[in-house]
Amino acid sequence: MIKARIYYKNGSVSEIDGACELEFSDLYPEFEQASFADTKELEARSFGSMQLRAKNAVRSLLHSKVNYIAQICISSSVDGVGTICDIVTSVDKNSDFKVLLSPKRAELFGSSGIEGYMHQDGIYIMPCSYFNDHPEYLGFMDRALYENKGIKLILFGDAADCAQLNMIWPCMAGAVCADLVLEFPVISALNTMGCLVKSFAADYGLKDFDSEAIRALCVFACRQSGDRRYLGLNELTLKSICAEASNLCNKELVCSHDVLKAIAARDFRVNFIAESGLRDHKDRQILLCTSGAVVGQINGLSVIETVGTSYEFGEPVRITATLRAGGEGDIIDIERKAELAGQIHAKAMMIINGFITKEFSSCAPLPVSASLVFEQSYSEVDGDSASLTGLCAVLSALANVPLRQDLAVTGAVDQFGDVQAVGGVNEKIEGFYKVCRLHGFTGTQGVIIPQSCINQLVLRPCVVEAVKAGRFHIYTVSHVKEAIKLLTTLDWGDDETAGTIRNLIATRLYEIGAQNEEEPWWSSFLKIFKKEE
Repeated sequence: MIKARIYYKNGSVSEIDGACELEFSDLYPEFEQASFADTKELEARSFGSMQLRAKNAVRSLLHSKVNYIAQICISSSVDGVGTICDIVTSVDKNSDFKVLLSPKRAELFGSSGIEGYMHQDGIYIMPCSYFNDHPEYLGFMDRALYENKGIKLILFGDAADCAQLNMIWPCMAGAVCADLVLEFPVISALNTMGCLVKSFAADYGLKDFDSEAIRALCVFACRQSGDRRYLGLNELTLKSICAEASNLCNKELVCSHDVLKAIAARDFRVNFIAESGLRDHKDRQILLCTSGAVVGQINGLSVIETVGTSYEFGEPVRITATLRAGGEGDIIDIERKAELAGQIHAKAMMIINGFITKEFSSCAPLPVSASLVFEQSYSEVDGDSASLTGLCAVLSALANVPLRQDLAVTGAVDQFGDVQAVGGVNEKIEGFYKVCRLHGFTGTQGVIIPQSCINQLVLRPCVVEAVKAGRFHIYTVSHVKEAIKLLTTLDWGDDETAGTIRNLIATRLYEIGAQNEEEPWWSSFLKIFKKEE
């Protein structure tokens, strides 16, 4: 990481205090040196055996004379039944448990003198959704738990199912609850991932993986978690990738190339909409500049999620701001006026207004108003990740200073101009990178992101290579003043220092205000009519 620099046409160079440019080494998660050559040397460890919180809850349940119910909140990306069974087995290898997914009432509570499961001591694993779908059985379950103290009931489900059951069944107030954890620190990441992959290989007959293949899986897992300091172990996703990599491998050991091919194939199957958007950029159906400079126009970054496949990809968007004399310094959000914006987006626009008011109209109202719009956006937008982008566009319009179009911006701001973290940074960067690649690299293109988002960065190899070669740049900022200097090459300055952003804005506001105070040409006619009356 180095200080961000601006190179002027006269050959001079200026550093921007607080802003940084990321280097190649800043874009990848760091893992320890592998202590194994391949997974043959490791001991298999299932996903369930890694769940310390859930294991603690099950252990507490099995050893308690008071509690009879445990509730484990799981994710849809996990094999719920298999994981709960692994947890119970890892707590007590000799435990005899039964999995009841959708038993009939007679099987559960008995009928006509025939005993059901709830008449027998034992550990029973059931989904929360079963009782949500059959709330009429809860009374029978209350009676069974009261009469048979040897029952240990382990319920599992996603957050919605668990919350619903907690509302309709008072007994859940005394349950031992735990969450299933999907994120693990990258400390010993290679061993953690290697042991998990070893368990997949043992369960499904997959080939063993070498250490570089495990490293590639760890990079993918860091991207899944949204933080390169943690592995996101989405069990079903990892299992699917490992199975496909094993099938693609034509050697004894699965290598990193096989893993990358499996990840690329998984991406290819669901990225049609993203590729269609790139085609529109190539055909210039979507107007987006990646070179030059324009007043009041800036490239923002957004994330789109497809319906059904839940595939997320970055989509650059052109944001424009214009001014008009009059008003009270308000910013008209056209997306909001057209009812195409959510509440968080509306809040972000009000924050932009708050910053402008604080900086330039603390003593008197502004003599201008601004309008802000997401160009060629035809669906609802929400979120605050474009507030830094919108603020820079408004400042450009106020100062009448052009903004660089070879840079795209993302980030949230507060009323003091501090830049705050946003999500989906990897997808946003990659989205603008692809558009720049279509238009042709100039060597100056890049993105501006919040400094607090550095740990989110786990970029695709093509982007990392472009950064390494100097074709693409990633800048981090912590305040809007740093972003505006990157975009305009001008310092923020003050009202008295000529050539600074504040001075240009103050001068323009004074000129507009002075024009508004002049008597309009039609005022003399108004006086004549008043005299006649």
